[in-house]
Amino acid sequence: MKERLIVIGNRIGTDIRRYGRGLIAAVILYFIMHRLFDAFCPSILIAGFPCPGCGTTRAMLCLLRGQAARAWALNPAAVFWMVWAVWFAVERYVMGRRPKALMWTACGILIFMILVYIMRMRLYFPDRPPYTYTGNNLFSKLLPGYNKVIRFLIAG
Repeated sequence: MKERLIVIGNRIGTDIRRYGRGLIAAVILYFIMHRLFDAFCPSILIAGFPCPGCGTTRAMLCLLRGQAARAWALNPAAVFWMVWAVWFAVERYVMGRRPKALMWTACGILIFMILVYIMRMRLYFPDRPPYTYTGNNLFSKLLPGYNKVIRFLIAG
């Protein structure tokens, strides 16, 4: 058992050495973006529209707190991403494998996310948060009349 734990620890350590800087940079970027713009989503910051991943982080946190129904309401794909992450961790660190099914499953979850996004945008946009338009975006600052055009299209 001790040898098994050492092997698992070595695999995790290898990934931390390989990807740790990128992970730290992403976490720092996340906090900077929230501090400066009160948002992290590039889609909201650039164009003002929510993206298919909208609510995933909050949903994951809800899952970790045992709030499955709340997580499903925020973004149902988060439930599948959480299961996928556990599967990935077991396969990669415990079993030492990289099965192709992980990649295909991730693609399936992405397709599911996009389908849910399309459905929710049709049902809830622009009246139900987070499916709303954010007028304080990069395009509105760079393109004169952008907000007027978007608001006309939303109202129309």
